[in-house]
Amino acid sequence: MASIPLGEDILLARHGASIVKFRQDRKNRMTVAYLRDGAIDSASNLIAAPVPALTPAASFSQGAVRYLNDEAEVSRGEVRSLVKISLGFSAAMGIVFGGLVLALYKIGGNEAIQSLTYMGASQ
Repeated sequence: MASIPLGEDILLARHGASIVKFRQDRKNRMTVAYLRDGAIDSASNLIAAPVPALTPAASFSQGAVRYLNDEAEVSRGEVRSLVKISLGFSAAMGIVFGGLVLALYKIGGNEAIQSLTYMGASQ
């Protein structure tokens, strides 16, 4: 099974049935297409993948600068809203937990509170 160079796929997508013939330019790693109207088009046979040029520290600092300039994917307003919601939820859970401990103390006294600490220590 012969593989089709990537350039042929690109040229077929561009010109379709108006292609008369293909030629492989191996030196330049390109596919050349001759069209019905006499024109010539070419496309690369290589896929150029982006090379990460940044170190993790540089990437982090670049992300921080984008965030501070409000150019990041997540805006500063969204982060502030999320922090407010998280703090509110934490405060509500603190009140609920405090209320449960207070209710347990009112029902069972110090012994009930100490039994909680002994249960956690034995597991």
